[in-house]
Amino acid sequence: MGDEKIKISGVKGDVVFGSGSGNIVGKNVKITGNVTLSNQQLSKIPTEYAKSLESFTQTINQELEKRKVPAEKAAPVQEAVKELAKEMEDVRSDQVTTIKTKHLNTKVSALIDAVVKILPKTAETLTAFTPLAPFSKLIGEGVEQLAKALQKEA
Repeated sequence: MGDEKIKISGVKGDVVFGSGSGNIVGKNVKITGNVTLSNQQLSKIPTEYAKSLESFTQTINQELEKRKVPAEKAAPVQEAVKELAKEMEDVRSDQVTTIKTKHLNTKVSALIDAVVKILPKTAETLTAFTPLAPFSKLIGEGVEQLAKALQKEA
């Protein structure tokens, strides 16, 4: 747990942080959603994919902040990122089994679906998935094409 980071951004209003654990007092506070992965989570997956997920979370956080998406609406995206990272823990090369490919495709699809449900259906939203391009070789189809298809269905 010591590697977990607390990141607070997009906070509006009067906020007071006290000493000790969990002491935050505020009024008229709005916190926009942040999607994160700890270094501990990232260290368990191959470097190429860890960098991909890290870049994706930075990009998606910019979009969430720009669109002022509340943290509770971003929660499904956070969960989907964590689930994909967990599924990647036992991937050690680009040679994955058919079953693993299907599982990864499901996790990537769930992540895309979570994002397209909260962001507008624009080309800009589709480009947010560009950092996930390395996953295309693992899931057997292009991530951006999958995002386009899921965006049309949403």
